[in-house]
Amino acid sequence: MNNNFEILNDNLFDKLQSNDNTETKSINIAIVANEMLNKDYYQRMLDVVDDHDIEDYSTLNDIEMIYLFVHEEKDQDDSKNRTEDTKREYLRELLWTYHVLLEGSGSFGLPVSHPDKIVQELRGKHIRRFQEWLKEVPWGKNDKPYSVATISRKTGLFKAFLAFLYRKKYIEHPLHESFKSANVRMRDRPEKDITSEEVTQILSYYKTHPIMYSLLSVLVTTGLRSKELCMARVCDLSYDIDGYWLEVVGKGNEKREVLIFSNVFDTIVKFRKRRGLDLFLDPVDTSPLFVTAKNKAYTSKYLSKYVTSMIQKSKLEFLKHKKAPVTPHTLRHGYAIISDDQGTDVYRISEALGHKKLDTTRIYLRRKHSRKNHAAHSWKDSSFLSFINKEYY
Repeated sequence: MNNNFEILNDNLFDKLQSNDNTETKSINIAIVANEMLNKDYYQRMLDVVDDHDIEDYSTLNDIEMIYLFVHEEKDQDDSKNRTEDTKREYLRELLWTYHVLLEGSGSFGLPVSHPDKIVQELRGKHIRRFQEWLKEVPWGKNDKPYSVATISRKTGLFKAFLAFLYRKKYIEHPLHESFKSANVRMRDRPEKDITSEEVTQILSYYKTHPIMYSLLSVLVTTGLRSKELCMARVCDLSYDIDGYWLEVVGKGNEKREVLIFSNVFDTIVKFRKRRGLDLFLDPVDTSPLFVTAKNKAYTSKYLSKYVTSMIQKSKLEFLKHKKAPVTPHTLRHGYAIISDDQGTDVYRISEALGHKKLDTTRIYLRRKHSRKNHAAHSWKDSSFLSFINKEYY
């Protein structure tokens, strides 16, 4: 294959082309993605592209273009560019799409004269067939088709990549304009509401479990994302007259502080004691605040699976009536809902959650506000309503 920088050697390319089972494919894609996280090739690649004082991407292949897209630096300040976690996610998604195109080229009617440049063979009809396939393939949860949100994420990233290729003249056709809309409507969003009473039941169930009790307490009283909790370090803790504060790094590398109530801080102390660790405020201690049984920092994926699984194991009655599992993200919604119950305005809730758009916070509260302000409440004391099912003797 045409491979200028050995980003992808033949062995790794074979992994992408393999016809292994789904689990093995995922592992192979993860291996290739990790190889491509190396930034060392980026400037060298740009030098080749600009070799004749004009941008010429014709000598590159699809994998190298994926590499360029993911590592693209839009700002001089590196902290404003994509984080490594975002790059890893983008690489996995785009390599997955690339693998699907290679493996399913026949069903998509896609010629494969040059496997390393298959994207250049794409036309509008192939995009249409790919979107139809994506809608029907049973590769989602419980062997069901993908959710609307998953389809939106996958097509959105692929569309952005194709737009990048068109701008760079790597492809001749504006394929990004061929996509059908895959927007997530309000009705497509899974229910993530949880009340203070429901959270109290979960906390009560795990009262004697210092690990779960602390994780639950911190998540629901701060509204932290799983990733933010996993990345928290001992040195990020500080104290003032209002209590303990934890500085976290959110989306877009934006920093914010969350208040750690004294009783919640006590649960963190007990969490760490169970792990054989003390907790002292130390501005130079960069060790993770929350660790696994092996004293390693949690990964967001592992933490989310662990908390979700443990909540399901409680088999609390109200969980049977939930349309979706209660996850750490559900507890983030719970923070917004409980804050709203306390009379906190939506602007302050949005700031505490690290939302860039107020509309995102309003989505968290939409169902609660919709029920609270429903017109039917005005009927409760009406003579007409009291007439229904009234018994006559």
